[in-house]
Amino acid sequence: MKITIVNGSAREEGNSAKAALFIQEEILSRWPDAIVARINLSEMTIHPCLGDAWCRRNEECTQSDDAKWILPLLESSDFTVFLSPVFFRDMSSLMKIFLDRCYPMVKGNPGDQKPKKDGKKAVLIMFQYGKSRGSEEALKHTSGVLESLGFTLKGAMLFGDADDFGSASEDEKNRQKILKAIISAGGQK
Repeated sequence: MKITIVNGSAREEGNSAKAALFIQEEILSRWPDAIVARINLSEMTIHPCLGDAWCRRNEECTQSDDAKWILPLLESSDFTVFLSPVFFRDMSSLMKIFLDRCYPMVKGNPGDQKPKKDGKKAVLIMFQYGKSRGSEEALKHTSGVLESLGFTLKGAMLFGDADDFGSASEDEKNRQKILKAIISAGGQK
């Protein structure tokens, strides 16, 4: 089994980073033969989408950066976990730039686009400091973006109890919710 974990936070010790490590450890404890790729977008070089539609005509982006090898990884994974903090009622800027670069995963013209491959399984986990207004909008919007790329969400969760120290990802109730979604995406074991 191949699993990709995409961390859209810039904080090395934040909720998303700690959750990514927890998820990787849980996956490997349940599926010891699994191949897990943990991608920290803050460590990658990913340029913003040029919007030139090159990928619609040529099946890939004209830009040469880390998105070139990450996109095929998403396509070949049995499931992908996306993690992001909520910033200004939306996903992080790192996650936004990355998901914009996933444009080669769709076909058709703007307004009439469809995923090239449907049914890719995914889990979305977002963290918000406190219970701020607009957090649910971020979860709904990010879920919609992933679905438009062909992902079937096996779990989409927002933890509004995040603080500056990564405690939301260490809370046992939160971990159990995350674990349930991971098991659903990967199959029971």
